[in-house]
Amino acid sequence: MRSSFLRKIGRYGVLTAATLTMLLSPLASDAAAVVTTGVVSNNIHDNEYTQRKQIAQSYLCNNGDGTLSRVENFGDIIMVEYYDAKFNVMGHKFPKMELPKFGGCWFGANYNYIIFGQDNYEQKADVECIRIVQYTKNWDRVGSVSLKNCNTMVPFEGCNTDMTEYGDVLYIRTGHRTYQGQQAAMTISIRQSKREVIQKQTGVSISYGAFENVAATYIDASDKKVVAVDHCLNDPRGINATKYIEEAGTGNFISTVKWARAMSLNGGVNTFSPFTSIGGMEVSGQYDLIAGRTTPGGENSGSYNVFIAAVPKNDFNTQAVKWCFPTGYAYGDALTVSTPYIVKVSGEQFVVLWEVHEGAMELERVDYVYVDGSGQMTSQVQTMQGCLSDCQPIVYNGQIVWYTSNGSKTTMYSIPATGGVPYASPQVTSAKVSAGTDYSQVYDFAYYVNKYPDVRVLYQNNPEGALWHFINCGMAEGRQGSDNFNLQVYYNKNADLRAAYGTNWKAYYMHFINYGAAEGRRARVE
Repeated sequence: MRSSFLRKIGRYGVLTAATLTMLLSPLASDAAAVVTTGVVSNNIHDNEYTQRKQIAQSYLCNNGDGTLSRVENFGDIIMVEYYDAKFNVMGHKFPKMELPKFGGCWFGANYNYIIFGQDNYEQKADVECIRIVQYTKNWDRVGSVSLKNCNTMVPFEGCNTDMTEYGDVLYIRTGHRTYQGQQAAMTISIRQSKREVIQKQTGVSISYGAFENVAATYIDASDKKVVAVDHCLNDPRGINATKYIEEAGTGNFISTVKWARAMSLNGGVNTFSPFTSIGGMEVSGQYDLIAGRTTPGGENSGSYNVFIAAVPKNDFNTQAVKWCFPTGYAYGDALTVSTPYIVKVSGEQFVVLWEVHEGAMELERVDYVYVDGSGQMTSQVQTMQGCLSDCQPIVYNGQIVWYTSNGSKTTMYSIPATGGVPYASPQVTSAKVSAGTDYSQVYDFAYYVNKYPDVRVLYQNNPEGALWHFINCGMAEGRQGSDNFNLQVYYNKNADLRAAYGTNWKAYYMHFINYGAAEGRRARVE
């Protein structure tokens, strides 16, 4: 819990616009504006997490009228700070801290929201565990919605809170400690015009998503369907996406779901790297895009890589997920990345950004890349000097904008919302034959090096080396070498091979090369 905001500003007296000085204004592309204020806080690098994402304490809101609001929780008071289009401070408001726990903010089309909570270890039915407070866009309090008797001992435990809206319905996704002692995801829908709960999911069920040790959660309803994504440390372990079939805007979401279980990051069968985190989810026309980081090959390494997972909306299952790795740090590399953010610029344009570190040392470097609606890079990775925080970057006046605070120094950063140096895949002639065996049925060089960052770093200009790696390492690890052969599909569809080979993954590849392809056995995702 942060210390008292009033103690932090005590030596400066009452805050007014005159006490804040803009040293650089307005923001330009790849620029930073430093704001010196009497407000002392420290959110710099707070986006970083390895196991559990925390409730964000810092927010920026594009007010839609050319102005910008900064919202920050200080533990016992909440500050709203207004900026004009040139980033001059216009004033402040201080919404009341209505329950002991701060659970997050949401800025909707017609209302702003803050969610509060309190513990209920005695499991009393009349305890108000969660309160969702509704404000006008100018932060005047309108009313609130309460949750009681909701199977909750500790609200907001173990992960972040995310919110989305469609029409008159607000959806809330967060974590909680249940009466059963499990740390699970919970989902709530609110009818905004009436300030009433439509539906709540506070039980423990596989149909609701992660139900044991959820570490991060996100929800989106912008495409008429409600989709939630959880990073789960235990059960079901992995990245779990849940699509609610009920039309968004009705507020009903529990009855019917489709579920993509435990997406595998390193391409192996029934494997998932425990060294993983996810930093956001956005929706394009055809895909649900998930941005996160993981270690090369799923191993415990000091180096991490950024990934973008694209889940096709019309094929909502694990095997249809497409992966993109903007970074390619190899096992043991000195450089590594923080958990990335993903920002939606338009329906088919997105930006993914992250910090680059050297081991535990902060380099004050932010890298970012532009991607399309299928999660594929449309630019080379760009670099700027700066840092990230727990403030989710937003689109504002044609820029991606966020802020960091470090003591009394508040820095606002921006990068262009679109652009970047165009991305081109390496053009290298592929080797497919080794020791007289033609691996072209199961292996494609460009596919292999683009799918696996550790392979790309080591072999992107060495096709013979990449083929050697696939033959001697990749097949045994269950890595996918081409679109033509999916080991999971081949394994699932051939009981005779499962009986003969068990988990000898290389044997399945060799069987397909020598017999399976000629026999017409299926090995592709359909």
